[in-house]
Amino acid sequence: MKVLLINSEPFHVEQKPAIPLGLLSIATYLTQHGHNVQIYDRVIEGGNIKKHLISFSPDIVGISAIGIKSFPDAIKVSKAVKKKRIPVVWGGQISSLLPEIVLKTGVVDYVVMGEGEITMLSLLDAITNKTPLSDVDGLAYFEAGLIKTNRQRDFADLAQLPIIDWSFVNPKEYFIKDVSSKRTLHVYSSKGCPGHCTYCYSPEYSQCVWRARPSEYFLSEIKYLINTYGVDGVFFADDVLSPNKTYLNSLCGKIIESGLDFVWGCDMRIGTCDEEELRLMHDAGCKRIFFGIESGSEQRQIVIKKRTDLNKALETVDFCKKIGIVTTTSFIIGFPDETEEELKETVNYIKKLNSDIKLAFFYYPIPNSEMFEELVKSGNFTVPDTYREWLKFPKLNRLGKNFSQVPDRDLKVVSAWFLWASIFGKYRNNKTKSRALADKDFGQSLDAFKRGTLGSVITVFLAAKEFLEITLYTFIFPKIRKKYGLYKNQTNAK
Repeated sequence: MKVLLINSEPFHVEQKPAIPLGLLSIATYLTQHGHNVQIYDRVIEGGNIKKHLISFSPDIVGISAIGIKSFPDAIKVSKAVKKKRIPVVWGGQISSLLPEIVLKTGVVDYVVMGEGEITMLSLLDAITNKTPLSDVDGLAYFEAGLIKTNRQRDFADLAQLPIIDWSFVNPKEYFIKDVSSKRTLHVYSSKGCPGHCTYCYSPEYSQCVWRARPSEYFLSEIKYLINTYGVDGVFFADDVLSPNKTYLNSLCGKIIESGLDFVWGCDMRIGTCDEEELRLMHDAGCKRIFFGIESGSEQRQIVIKKRTDLNKALETVDFCKKIGIVTTTSFIIGFPDETEEELKETVNYIKKLNSDIKLAFFYYPIPNSEMFEELVKSGNFTVPDTYREWLKFPKLNRLGKNFSQVPDRDLKVVSAWFLWASIFGKYRNNKTKSRALADKDFGQSLDAFKRGTLGSVITVFLAAKEFLEITLYTFIFPKIRKKYGLYKNQTNAK
């Protein structure tokens, strides 16, 4: 079959679009099984779907809608496809968590829940051979006017999934300027996360299962990207690079043994690396680590089931600073029932951290997470019936409904304060000081403007508006700043 895979454009992207790894893997897998596949990334290309429908004439169209902000564009594209009487399949994280909402749009025939490679191939086989859709694990669809949701597909052995064929897109369009590298791309070495965090999608989506790819797979991809496109850095798009020290030591050893010349960054959990492991990571090329700590309150750590050892986090970040690894630490403020005292604990803790970039985002309810279900049970949150209602809920850097006991303005001031400090603070990199987020954000905004699509222009406009809001909340509420011990000389990162 001829399969067109589309990466839908979100309403607002705060960072340069990442290369669509999921679609690339699906495209490679389907091609290996005899299908003719093309990828159309609307985030990069913009344009009109009609020319692709005419020039390629697909038998089926798959659309990636990773976040709720992608829904309007995905629906627009789906309507155009349905006019041609072509079946439409949606996939992605939010689509997997809300299959009924997706199907209720009336423009989607199937929803792939979870990993897309094997389920998509099974769907194509069922359509071709006219076998029952009920046999396709991981699929939701309409049958006789009713929504049917099949059993969840067992997780694949990642050795069964392909080494990615990067020729479906132009990787140069996705280069990111990062720490110690100018041509960084995302790759992945594992899937899933062993954590049980109550606010996160992963326990439902990944069932707290972590799986590693064979190292020769992603190392061969990195070698190809270096030799073909001049890539000098990668960021591992894994939820968490390694769940333990044993695997981490093995991974770093294999990177060193490969002899490949590249730097890299990753997400890590506190407690999976001591100074010895961090030094090995640095020797293997690691220049940046993202740590999600989420709260500076010991009690809140228990409630959200993150259970980060806060003293260990301080120590780990200090080790990174000493070794020369740039660190980003991320926090969530405004958790349900969070008090002003808890927020003060978190603010004081963030101030003690020696990380280079410190971020404080707002809590928002993620579908099917444990905390989401608790809010629904308590009557504090009503589950939206349509995607339009879901669109009303901001995410991360925009405060929506406040479920905490902290005033809205306090939350906005605290978040803005640390964002401002991170944007304009300097960190030491290769014995010189550079502004971490300022250079990166300006470069990404310029890249978006150069793309010239309507979406990219809107992105730049909204980014400028967001920056103005950050500036205002950082400086015009001195009483709130004093309340949380935030003073002007603290806007410089350590």
